[in-house]
This record gives sequence, structure tokens and C-alpha cells, in this order.
Amino acid sequence: MAGGEGMPEADGPVSVEARIVAALGGFGDPVEKSILYAAAGKRPRRYYTFACQSFGDAYGDDEPGWERWLAQVHLFAPPADNCIRRAAQTKRALFAAGFTWPSMVDASDEDGQHYVFECETAAGVPDGEAE
Repeated sequence: MAGGEGMPEADGPVSVEARIVAALGGFGDPVEKSILYAAAGKRPRRYYTFACQSFGDAYGDDEPGWERWLAQVHLFAPPADNCIRRAAQTKRALFAAGFTWPSMVDASDEDGQHYVFECETAAGVPDGEAE
């Protein structure tokens, strides 16, 4: 797995999305998939959203050996907040959860602070059997 040590898998594999929520949830701010706050129309004061994309990788015999995941995590905060330390903590938390060291873009504007973190991880290919 790329990045830090990753999350324990006591009861089977932990989803990439669950790893993001677990990694960032300890900061005390909400962590949700991007679409949830947009649909609700009301946003918390400071919060994280994320989106993930996956595709096959490490092909052998025309089948992927791994699924490569690209994660984009957004931190939103009011203009007056000092987010320098939080940005560093966010990078470290994602890395410790098994992601590559995140790149970061400051996409802030007059409405508020917005930091975009991009990182990757890998996971086993699902077997496709119905539960």
C-alpha cells in the first residue's frame, strides 16, 4: 500500500472512503462526500469534503492486479481562520492512513479558505461476487 502504515483491517478491507473519514474525523470537523453538503444547502463553519476515483492497475493476463485510487480532499474554512497548521495535520493524517504524501493547492477566494489535497492509494480488486 502506498504511503504510511494504513488502517487496520480486523474485519476485512476498509474502504478508501472510510479511511479518509477515519483519518480526518479526529480533528472534530465534519467529513463528508462532496455531494452531501451541496444537496443540503447548509454548510458547517469548517469542514472537509472528498471525492474518489478508481481504475485498474498492475495488469497481468488482461486483468488488474490492483485498483488504484485517486483521492481529492477539500478543507473549507472561514477567511479569518489560521489553517496553516491544519493543512500540515491533514497531510500527515492522510499519509498515516496509507495514502501517498498529498499535494496541496490553495484555492481560497474572498468567500473563504479552500485547500485541495490530492493523493493516491491502492487496494485489492473486488471479486465481484454479490453479498
